Amino acid sequence: MALRALTPVLVGDPEEGIFSASTAFSRLRVQQVFEQAVVASSDAPKQPMASARSLLYLVHPAVLLWWLLDKSSNQRATAALVALTQQLLPSAALPLRVPPVRRFLISVDELVREALFGNPVSV
Repeated sequence: MALRALTPVLVGDPEEGIFSASTAFSRLRVQQVFEQAVVASSDAPKQPMASARSLLYLVHPAVLLWWLLDKSSNQRATAALVALTQQLLPSAALPLRVPPVRRFLISVDELVREALFGNPVSV
């Protein structure tokens, strides 16, 4: 697969990779879509949790990377990962209401911003 060969460039290239400064415009657009999906949902979490989009954005390329590297027959492992995630999501709302969990996720979101995007902006 051609995309599999590009994985080191997409992830590791500091000048043109998905986490580089030159691709920030695209990353920001995708993060805004994720944030809007969360904020507009019927069971949206309160701020600042609703704006913790960097962590959610990081899950997106992680699943894509998983898919690119999946060596299982007919990418069965990717389909299973997506199915497991779909099963988990409805029950994720409950832990998000617990203050320590919320603080943890917000802190991780800030660390993702700092580590991968170079902007330690508080949510």
